Amino acid sequence: MGPSPEIRIHQLGLPDDIVAIARVHRELPPKARGDVEAASTTCQEAVAALQTRIDNLEFPKDWPHRIPLYEELAAAQERLNACQSLLSVKRRVPVETMTEIFKHYLDDDLDEVLSDRMERHWELEWPRKRTATTLCLVCQYWNTVALATPSLWSNIFIETEEQMSEDQPLVKSSHVNGLHHWMQRVGSHSWSLYVRATYPGYGPANPAPVTLAQLLQGPEALHLQRLTFDMGRSGLCLSGLVFPELTSIVVGRTGMGGLGFLEFQSLPTLPALTHAVVDSLVYRNTVPMNIPWGQLTHLYLGLIDNRQWKAIMKLCKSLQRGAFKVKCQLEGEPQFPQSEAQVTLRDLKELTFTCDSPFGRDVPMDGLSFPALEKIRIFSSYSDLRWELANVRALFGALTHLTILVDAWVSGGDIVSILNTLPQLQELYIKISEGYDLLFEYLTYGRELEGMGAERFRMRHLRALGFSLETQSYRPMMSRTATHSIIHLFPYTRVADLVASRTVAVRRWVYDSTIDTLQELEALVMCVDNQAWAPSIEEGLKEAVKPYVRQSGLRAVVCGPEDRNLNLWVVDPTEVHKWNHWDEGFLNAVEADEYSLYPKSYPFL
Repeated sequence: MGPSPEIRIHQLGLPDDIVAIARVHRELPPKARGDVEAASTTCQEAVAALQTRIDNLEFPKDWPHRIPLYEELAAAQERLNACQSLLSVKRRVPVETMTEIFKHYLDDDLDEVLSDRMERHWELEWPRKRTATTLCLVCQYWNTVALATPSLWSNIFIETEEQMSEDQPLVKSSHVNGLHHWMQRVGSHSWSLYVRATYPGYGPANPAPVTLAQLLQGPEALHLQRLTFDMGRSGLCLSGLVFPELTSIVVGRTGMGGLGFLEFQSLPTLPALTHAVVDSLVYRNTVPMNIPWGQLTHLYLGLIDNRQWKAIMKLCKSLQRGAFKVKCQLEGEPQFPQSEAQVTLRDLKELTFTCDSPFGRDVPMDGLSFPALEKIRIFSSYSDLRWELANVRALFGALTHLTILVDAWVSGGDIVSILNTLPQLQELYIKISEGYDLLFEYLTYGRELEGMGAERFRMRHLRALGFSLETQSYRPMMSRTATHSIIHLFPYTRVADLVASRTVAVRRWVYDSTIDTLQELEALVMCVDNQAWAPSIEEGLKEAVKPYVRQSGLRAVVCGPEDRNLNLWVVDPTEVHKWNHWDEGFLNAVEADEYSLYPKSYPFL
């Protein structure tokens, strides 16, 4: 049974003077308060009388009369509630306080939507936010407060229609006046626009449609600060417009339009743009030159190849955080200038790559310098792990955080070759498939390895360490078959030695005056895959680590798939929030416990 339709106070059958008081007075004067209290008493007596009649019904003689009485009782209770609400302290809440409550109501809905999308990460739907229109329907006072608060109208949603691919997005003529009124309510306040192109369907025709560009030519558009545009099959078609205050854009396609490209000449002029999320819309072998690359501080771009990435990075001289979906398949000649100049990105702190990374491929990364780059995260699918070895100091000289979760066969030797270029690393999270022994030995303080010289204290700044363990080569004896003849015993002892050397043994090593201070391991995460034998490996790891947790301050997590909220082998976590702006948590999925060395929801040993 669905909810009852909302009833307004003038529909309840209250006396006309009580309805007039509700419409005219916010804080009741003494006479009006007396009239409402009297009406409330009358309603209360009516409710009590009806309840007594219902209680005194005789069964089964009077039982058929119960339904009409229940209906009368419900109506009387509604009138009593209305009178009591007129006497409520809530009607005396100041305008400023009501405004803050309204803002919280609207903002809290967005937080709830984003959290829900995080939990249901495979559903990439747009949020359906509450709007201030709902507040206007409650009462005249709420309507007055809402209309007088421009910030409540700062999120405008428009659904456009298009007939053929790359058509101009059209706004229904029946919606134009309402959208104009909405934008006028915003006034000179900064606002956000969410545009979604849709198919026209089979409903009534759209007479005299207005293009989106025409709708955005008013003075209110000068204060547009954020634009989200799901282009569908349509083109952007906003060339000629200027949005002087727009700082953040999200542009992409869904559905069948996902294979199209963005006509960058149709972009509006964006002199203040600093944050951009542009998904899978760049033509192969091109670099759009009318985007203000040089002023962007936050950029996501996909899908591009490593030639495009290098050329774009040389243009993004103000970049602080970058995320890129890279596919290193070079075809044809690039249609953009390839600068030979040396470019330094002095503010770049963080890079995230999905699908593949541009490093170590057939495009050398010479000419780029990242002196402040601290963090690199690579989430790749079925691509060999490679690393840039020729320009290490310029690219990775300041790198302290590295995450490599590659859905391919990665050995400990592969990781060791990378770590040899990053002696200053502080946090490391990696996924490996085999060669555990070599990697664990490499990371153990005090071990001399062949080919490593006399260095026994490698990675001496490492404070947090994470492993995503693929255990196909370490299946227990009872699970082995003829097709898995090369099977290794899981090196629990090597794990114990590694942890012991970086926790309880550190204090002994530092007493040696010939050794500089060694960093003690603070956090350890070990996630086991979802093979049938994974629970036994998980238990073995816990037993190997527990003794050193008790003796030190190590925060250790050993978990299997049952402990994780998401799927650690999701190879493109940026897809989860692809319609979010940077400051709305575009990379929230990448920051989740699933990929964190300091998880908040996993159980510690």
